[in-house]
Amino acid sequence: MTEDNDIQFEPWRSRGFLIAAAAAAILAVVVGLRWWLFYRTHVSTDDAYVHADVAQITPRVAGTVAELLVEENWPVSAGQLLVRLDPADYDLGLRQAEANLAGTMQQVEQGRAAVRGAQSQREVAAAELAQARLDYARTAQLAKGDVVSPDRLDRAQTALRAAEARHTQAQRELERGQASLGIPLDGPATSAAVVRQAQAARDQAALLLSYTELQAPTTGVIAKRMIEVGQRVQPGQPLMAVVPLQDIYIEANFKETQLTDVRVGQPATVEADIYPGVIYAAHVSSLPPGTGAAFALLPPQNATGNWVKVVQRLPVRINLDTPPPADRPLWVGLSLRVTIDTSRQEGPRLLPGQPQQAAR
Repeated sequence: MTEDNDIQFEPWRSRGFLIAAAAAAILAVVVGLRWWLFYRTHVSTDDAYVHADVAQITPRVAGTVAELLVEENWPVSAGQLLVRLDPADYDLGLRQAEANLAGTMQQVEQGRAAVRGAQSQREVAAAELAQARLDYARTAQLAKGDVVSPDRLDRAQTALRAAEARHTQAQRELERGQASLGIPLDGPATSAAVVRQAQAARDQAALLLSYTELQAPTTGVIAKRMIEVGQRVQPGQPLMAVVPLQDIYIEANFKETQLTDVRVGQPATVEADIYPGVIYAAHVSSLPPGTGAAFALLPPQNATGNWVKVVQRLPVRINLDTPPPADRPLWVGLSLRVTIDTSRQEGPRLLPGQPQQAAR
């Protein structure tokens, strides 16, 4: 009885196996077709990392750190004071420059007074010259009638020449004073060249004093703080960095064979290794002008006898569509996996708005 039952159910088992196999085959075909369609219009890489344009904080003047107002990993806002250098030397230089400016203003006023005095001397000389000419004319008229002696006529002529010389000297003194003053007599003292020079020195001293306060150029987070209070710093010395986490971008290093259909503006998805399963929406922002090897410190020399072809990678810039959520932030240097949808081909290969070279 048992053997008959086994023989009776054997065809049903065979039929069930065939149905399961057919379903598995159909499922495999569907899955395979979906993967084929996906990879036909998508390229991906896990050679991608988070980047940001890190702002290096460096002093413009030498000095001693008097006050340090931030710590490592502190968030800061644009314009926030980070470091204050000892301002004593630069404050002294500013006061000296202001004193020099005040002294220069006094010199200009003294020059203006000298010009006014020269004008008065010229007017006196002009009056004396007019009187000398009148005396000589009268003496000459009387000399024609032998009323006065020739000696008196000579003295009148000599007085006239002396008056003319004094008038010429007074005129030259006035011109010298005006040239030294450098501005019209009724012009503002601030328009004089010496005053402008002193003002520039004062402004430079004030600028140097302002450089003793180092502010954050952008909003971000403090990193790589390398100074302490009391440390002597020099111009250009790195003190710390400000990482603008709100302006991060992604560099995805795709193989050159993957970029055939990649265009600017194509949608992309980003998945960070730190947040498995979390997808960030993004897009292709720009494509590079060269491979990473082309801009290396020691670029490869391909014109050699032992040349070996190596597939190159190009760093494609990817920008997120929206900032990362507060509970899923992206830090600089994190590893990512980027996938680009290449089905849209209307975007340019170069930067948006880049003028294309006319075809010849």
